[in-house]
Amino acid sequence: MTQTKLQAGDTAPQFTAVDTDGNTVDLASYKGCHVMVVFLRYSGCPWCNLAIHRLTLESKLLERNGCKVIAFIQSAEDDVKANIYERHITKPPFPIIPDASMKFYKMYGVGKSLAAAAHSIKDIPYWLKSVFELGFKQTKFDGNMLVVPAMFLVSKGDQKIIKAEYSSSFYEHQTFTDVYESLTFDAV
Repeated sequence: MTQTKLQAGDTAPQFTAVDTDGNTVDLASYKGCHVMVVFLRYSGCPWCNLAIHRLTLESKLLERNGCKVIAFIQSAEDDVKANIYERHITKPPFPIIPDASMKFYKMYGVGKSLAAAAHSIKDIPYWLKSVFELGFKQTKFDGNMLVVPAMFLVSKGDQKIIKAEYSSSFYEHQTFTDVYESLTFDAV
């Protein structure tokens, strides 16, 4: 069964979830600021750890531009804590929501794709950087490696989707350039 993908102009699906710190995260409570809602594969994935690392580095600049980050990972809470919070020198300052059942992935039309996974071969240099430079070696497969990472930029007022990107590469500069441009144009 094919999931319906969201597009710019759609209203962001509302959610209330509990993050790894036990805090309730309610998208409706983020009205008044832009929100980047991110979906990653699983907590042991080197690419996803590199994405978390990059999001952590970008989070201050995103916040200065009026944008907060919420990340979902299709792993259990204990795996997220072990593979992300215990391995990253700089802890992510944004909520990470464990979603092993992929309930929230389905709400946002984020699914699996063998073709997209095969396309990630081009990202091998990023995998090498993640593993050898940053030490995010592959641990157990605590989720499905065929999940296609995605990002949704949600507007601050009506919580409409400004930008929907399936198959996101959070470690590429262009991804963030596009986000900052979208934030600038939405603020006008």
